[in-house]
Amino acid sequence: MSFLGLFPKPHESKDPEVRLKAVESLEDQSVLAAMASTDPSPRVRLAAVARVTDQQLLTNIALDGNQIDARVAAVGRIESQQTLAKIVKVRRNYQLMGACFARITDKSILHDIANDREYNMSARRMAIENYADESYLTQIVEKRTDTDAPKTPEEIDELVERYGGVHLARALGKFRGSKNAMLALSEILKRGGEAGDIALEYLAQGLVHPNRAVSEAAHGELCKLADGRQISRLVAHMDKSELDARILAVLKNIDHPEARQIVESAGNDG
Repeated sequence: MSFLGLFPKPHESKDPEVRLKAVESLEDQSVLAAMASTDPSPRVRLAAVARVTDQQLLTNIALDGNQIDARVAAVGRIESQQTLAKIVKVRRNYQLMGACFARITDKSILHDIANDREYNMSARRMAIENYADESYLTQIVEKRTDTDAPKTPEEIDELVERYGGVHLARALGKFRGSKNAMLALSEILKRGGEAGDIALEYLAQGLVHPNRAVSEAAHGELCKLADGRQISRLVAHMDKSELDARILAVLKNIDHPEARQIVESAGNDG
């Protein structure tokens, strides 16, 4: 061992303050990337990431760094949205995926993620639920090849299988100013469960939509309710003053003991 080998380099010191100071003057991108990936000190890791400019090294940190803080910080410095999409595909950490999606703005990339079964379900759901704009939802939820007609039950089944009923219901809810969205929500409502509860809430809100076609569609679909539990959940929305009269009008068209009881009670109160 040489005489100089007896003394560690500053970035190899056991003292994190010394390593942190060393980062400020380091120019070697490989050394900085190694520190970002493996240093035990969070301050050192993040300082090192901030000095890395090599895009491939940043990608390596995001993929294989030892700690999630540095990996997320590396994502924030990656310029290629295609690279971010690849990271989402091969690494399933929810925090890391969220950081990648926060920087993916290319709608074609989002579309590819949402429809590519090689991505995990969480990634595909995040693509449609959190980062789809109105035109994207139109394409995924409403548009059919040769017609403006609403989705068929079979098409809704396929969408539910692809994205999950809860996430699809919430996506439709973002676009509830559409008659076709109301009809699609009704299909989800028929499936019950949590997704059905979400669909019911959006349909109830649709009753007071200023677009008459939307409000009439919501009214017509809610009048088809036949499940006592769902009728009870609809009744619970009557505590909102703007929905009270509209829901009562729906209940008058439902031949079910739960609905009749509420209608009769309202008549007696009058």
